[in-house]
Amino acid sequence: MTRLIRLAGGGYWTPFYIHAMPTFLTSDGICLSYLIEGEGAPLLLLNGMFGDRAFWEPVTKHLREHRQCILLDHRGIGESERWVGAYSYELYARDAVELLDHLGLACAPVVGLCHGGMVGAVMALHHPNRISGLVAHGTRLLESAKTRVYDRFRRRLLDVGGVGLMMSAQMGLIFGESAMLEVEPYLGKMEDNSFNRLTAESAGPMLDALIEFSMSPLDIARMTVPALFLAGEEDLYVPPWLSERTARLWPGAEFEIMKNIGHIVPREAPQELADRTLEFLRKQGI
Repeated sequence: MTRLIRLAGGGYWTPFYIHAMPTFLTSDGICLSYLIEGEGAPLLLLNGMFGDRAFWEPVTKHLREHRQCILLDHRGIGESERWVGAYSYELYARDAVELLDHLGLACAPVVGLCHGGMVGAVMALHHPNRISGLVAHGTRLLESAKTRVYDRFRRRLLDVGGVGLMMSAQMGLIFGESAMLEVEPYLGKMEDNSFNRLTAESAGPMLDALIEFSMSPLDIARMTVPALFLAGEEDLYVPPWLSERTARLWPGAEFEIMKNIGHIVPREAPQELADRTLEFLRKQGI
């Protein structure tokens, strides 16, 4: 199914999606879209806050020969319903658990980028029997004044200039140096694409939930789910030291630095992310 999307300022853009994704209804009646690729044991991939399942395509081409990759568009994003309401990470985690219910899966390991890793951590806290392992990259769980100040700035940019201004302002922080040189000529196109993925009406409450979120050290210290925390050496949004502090608190967690990488690891180092994920799952027997 193709759609023509009206862009701010006039003109149209045809998004990547060609085939309609399968959907399911959450317990509160929201229609969420997902995609399954590959065969084998299930692996749930949860994207960053303002990204959709297309971000995972460079990674899933390496994973789908070994795993059944389940990709969810979070509520408010991509092909899922553009819901506007009070977002929370408990709500995001419930959506993920209900997707597992819909697919008849008792549990699955989770790979999460930033926001997706936070959702996976909340699953590990409140639904530990539904998540068998967590691989989180660029994920902030502990309270951080640094990220909170920046997220409040993004919220003000959204209010003043909409999705386009907010997205363009964050590009310099989320890509590593090498990746930034490659994507710089395409920043305008990437900004345009953001209008297809989300709206200001849904993005605002998402940012509000992010600003308010933090997990207590005591909660992290009582986790029972095996975890691997990855950090991009050049990640200016969630710096490596913040991920490392979380890993030290999480019982038995591993922490690894990815050299010359920023925040958007599915695009910057897809093969390395796939390899590290598969190796972690193999070591844990998941």
